[in-house]
Amino acid sequence: MEPLSYSFLREIQKKESDSAKLTALDENFYVEAANFLKKKREEAFSTGSILAIREYENIKKIISTIKEKREEKLVLIALRSESIPTGLTPEEIELLEGLSHCVGKFRTRISAVLPSEENNLPRARSRTSRVKMLKDVEPYKGLDNNIYGPFKNGEEVELPKEEAEWLLKAGMAESTS
Repeated sequence: MEPLSYSFLREIQKKESDSAKLTALDENFYVEAANFLKKKREEAFSTGSILAIREYENIKKIISTIKEKREEKLVLIALRSESIPTGLTPEEIELLEGLSHCVGKFRTRISAVLPSEENNLPRARSRTSRVKMLKDVEPYKGLDNNIYGPFKNGEEVELPKEEAEWLLKAGMAESTS
């Protein structure tokens, strides 16, 4: 990983905001970010420069945004019971493992309390549509804030009607029903 700089942090922030995937970070990212922030704070307040103080405040916001976006993605990974991705810091691995444990424990307790009526419920097919992908589609956040994809060209998938309609209108899929 290249040394931390304002532009490098902005690049990470943009990647985190633009992609559903986690950006791979060096395991010392948060330590390096804290050191970089401390250095910029000292520079800003020792010089008294308005520009340096603004840069320090902006860097603080950027690091906070990166942390928050990554936390959101880690929560989603835990909820979807996905495996631990690469490129996480030790702090993030610890968070993800704790979240996954809590989610699993919650699901076990709830499934023991709620009666299993899955077989008695009508299928939700009326709220879903089956489509065949015409293009490769990267993971994306749907209208319901769930992550869908990735999908490969030729793959058949069942999606909520709204997502299927969006893919059909965009020419990325064709209906199979």
